[in-house]
Amino acid sequence: MTQPPGLQPERTLLAWKRTSLGLVANGILLLASGIGTSDVRLGLGIVVTVLALSCWATVSAVYRHLRHEPGGLGSDRVLRVAAGLVLLVGLFDLYAVITR
Repeated sequence: MTQPPGLQPERTLLAWKRTSLGLVANGILLLASGIGTSDVRLGLGIVVTVLALSCWATVSAVYRHLRHEPGGLGSDRVLRVAAGLVLLVGLFDLYAVITR
C-alpha cells in the first residue's frame, strides 16, 4: 500500500524553483561584473545565465505537470537534468571566483 505524497513533491519543486531563481540572479551579477572588464567573465556570465534559465524552465515545466497530475515529482530524468544544470552552473561560478 502506497501512501499519498501529500505536499512534499510540491514543496520540493518550489525549492528547486528558488534555487533556479538564485542561479539566474547569480548569472546576471556575473554578467554585469564582466561587462567592460573581461571578455571571459562576460562569456561566463552569458553561459551561467543561459544554464540557469534552462534550469528554471525545466523545473517550471515539471511543476506545471505536477499541478495537473499530482502524485509525484515527474520523471527522474528531468530532475537529473535540472540537478546537472545546477552542478554545471556551480562549477562555472567556482571558476569565476577562483580566476577573479
